[in-house]
Parts: sequence; structure tokens; C-alpha cells
Amino acid sequence: MLLHEKVVEVLNPLAREYKSIGTMKKELADLQGELAQAHRQVHISEARVSTALDKLAYVEALVNDRLLEDKTTVESNPASPSCSSSTQSLDAVKRKMPGKSLNVSGPVQPYHSRLKNFWYPVAFSNNLKDDMMIPIDCFEEPWVIFRGKDGKPGCVQNTCAHRACPLHLGSVNEGRIQCPYHGWEYSTDGKCEKMPSTRLLNVKLRSLPCFEKEGMIWIWPGDDPPSAMLPSLQPPTGFEIHAEIVMELPIEHGLLLDNLLDLAHAPFTHTSTFAKGWSVPSLVKFLTPASGLQGYWDPYPIDMEFKPPCMVLSTIGISKPGKLEGQNTKQCATHLHQLHVCLPSSRQKTRLLYRMSLDFAPVLKHIPFMQYLWRYFAEQVLNEDLRLVVGQQERMINGANVWNRPVAYDKLGVRYRFWRDALQQGVKQLPFSNSL
Repeated sequence: MLLHEKVVEVLNPLAREYKSIGTMKKELADLQGELAQAHRQVHISEARVSTALDKLAYVEALVNDRLLEDKTTVESNPASPSCSSSTQSLDAVKRKMPGKSLNVSGPVQPYHSRLKNFWYPVAFSNNLKDDMMIPIDCFEEPWVIFRGKDGKPGCVQNTCAHRACPLHLGSVNEGRIQCPYHGWEYSTDGKCEKMPSTRLLNVKLRSLPCFEKEGMIWIWPGDDPPSAMLPSLQPPTGFEIHAEIVMELPIEHGLLLDNLLDLAHAPFTHTSTFAKGWSVPSLVKFLTPASGLQGYWDPYPIDMEFKPPCMVLSTIGISKPGKLEGQNTKQCATHLHQLHVCLPSSRQKTRLLYRMSLDFAPVLKHIPFMQYLWRYFAEQVLNEDLRLVVGQQERMINGANVWNRPVAYDKLGVRYRFWRDALQQGVKQLPFSNSL
């Protein structure tokens, strides 16, 4: 209020003496600096109040658990204290503070079958021409994707039934994939329809349910019947897709998701790319519903969502390349939307599908070779992360816990880990399922 009165005093000709333009500019510039500092202090105070409320809620939970413990002890055995009640109370507190018990260490275990019972995007439609094929690994099994005579995609085992030759080394002829070794040809359902130089036998390769939707190829690698609905990964209304990039990365897909769901590392890790020049905030938080896998970052104008089983969607408010604007995405005039799909190729390899969309500068789509520039930039950003995450993976395999001490800004990554653990343990009601 005092600063506001000062501004009024400077600008109001009836409430001030005559001053030069230079003097007024200096006074206003000084006031602007004081106002900015005041705004920062208010922002920090809001964060401290929020932290204090979280601590009070935790203390309240402890008190309630203790009261329940005392009541249970008196009712069950008035003469002697009950050890079991104390243990139950401790377990309840641990459940309320899950970060204390999160353990991701040791060699990556074989993937549980329940993690396979989802639709997985594996390729962009534009990359799969009629006479082309795309080899992929998914859950440590080799597959190959190609289009049949009807133009629809299919996914079959990337191993010829005859002599185990990789089929992707061959070619696609009239909607059938031909083995380069002896010319056996397979349709998109895996059935062998041609065996040159011998009698046709009843041979069929394994195939997976495979569909095309919204510019992406999807497969269902699980044993359960596929769900009827495929998720939508389209950018929001008003955005145009500018780049679709595929990379093979030497890290387990969970570690890559941990990295993508964390923005607090940006001003320390990405100092040569998009976060160059970013200041380090005094406090970084991820604000999200109590049962959600989505929310927004504070103080960054970035919305983010984890979409099971392996997708991350984010919308970033920007003003200039590499610059942030405003306190949230709604305050920003222009935005960048990102999709990251982390396909688990193997226990130490991830197939990353990256899609970038903008709600401005449509002319960029028509600039020659622009896609190569986008890919170069994406690789630069990923390389800044990879040198760290590869090191994490090495230490994790040797026994280090990569989630040893979660803090406030780790919330979304922690929730992903608990969702995945619950899924693999067969929990009927998955945590944070309201967002699915």
C-alpha cells in the first residue's frame, strides 16, 4: 500500500512539486524495482504459508493417529499398553508420507505382465510408408511394423519362422513382409502366405493388436484382451504439429519418465539450451489435485500430466525462444506443447517418441529443413539429461536408491512410481486413478 501511494504521488501533478522528466523516470524505475521485490516477497510468503499448512496437516494426522492408538489401547487392554496399535499407527503415518519408503535400486527387474496390458504408441504414421517397415523392441521382444494391402498397419514378430532371420532386413511386397533369407512372406496377421521353392506349410508368426489413430501407430503387447478405447494424445485446440522425432536411448524407461516429470532440474542441467539464463527460484513446487497425475509448476508457467502407462504431456508458456513469461500458462500469449512417449524397449533401453506443437508461427512449418533444426535442438536438450541419467542408472544397478530423499518438487515423479508399483503388485484400485 505504501508503494502504491508513492506511485500515485509521483504520477499525480496535484500531489507533487514540479520535477524533470529524468527525475520522474528515475523515481518510477526505483519504485518499479521496489514493487518487483515486494511481489517476490509476497510470492515467497505464499509458498511458506502453503508449506506451513502442509506441515500442520501432517501434525494433525499424527495427533489423530495417536488419539486413535490411545483409544484402541484402552478399549483392548486397559491394564497394559498395546504394541500392535503403535505399529499400526506408524504404518498409517508411513502411508501418509510415502516418499520415506520409496525404493528404486538394484538391477531393473523383468517387467510385470500387468504393465503390458495397455495401448502403447510405437511410431508416427508419417514414418510408415506403404513399402516401408519399422523394427522395434517392446518389453525385450523384437517386433516389426508394416502396412498390409489395405493400408492398415500390422505388427508381427521380427523373426522368420524358418531360420530366425530378422524380417526387417527384407522388404514389403504387396502388403506382405518378405524374409531376405529364403523369401517367405507374411501378412499383417502373421500368417505365412508364400514359401518359394517348397510346399506351402501352415505357419504363422505371433502378431499383436495394432491400430492407427491421430497420426500414431499403437500396439497392445499384453495377454489381456485389448481395451476398446485408445487414449488421445492430440495437442490442444489451436496448436499445429511442427516436429515428430524418434530416438533410441540407453536408459530404462522409468528413469527417463522420472526425468521428464521433473522440472526443478532445468536451471542446473539445461544451461546451454532452453533454460539458459533462467534464475534459480527460492522455491519450486508442483501443484496438483490430491488424487491426480497432472498439475502445474510454480513458479514456471508450465502445465504437465503423466498419462499411463508411459506418456508425458506438457504445455509451456513462452514469449521468446528459451524465455518464460508469466506465472502460469493462461497468462501467456504463446505456447509450446510437448508429447513424450517412453516405450520400454528393454530393461536398459527406451524408444522415445517426441512430438512438438506450437500455437503460433505457422510459417515455420514451411521453412525447408526446419525438421532437422528441431531434431538438433531436441538432441541437445536430451544429451544434457542423458549424461546424468546414464550415471544414475549405473549407480542404481549397483544398489543406490535413485529416490532416496524425495522433496516437495518431486511430487509428480513420486506419484508415477507409486502408481507403477501398485499396478505391478496387482492393486485393484490404482492410486491417483481419478485422472485416468
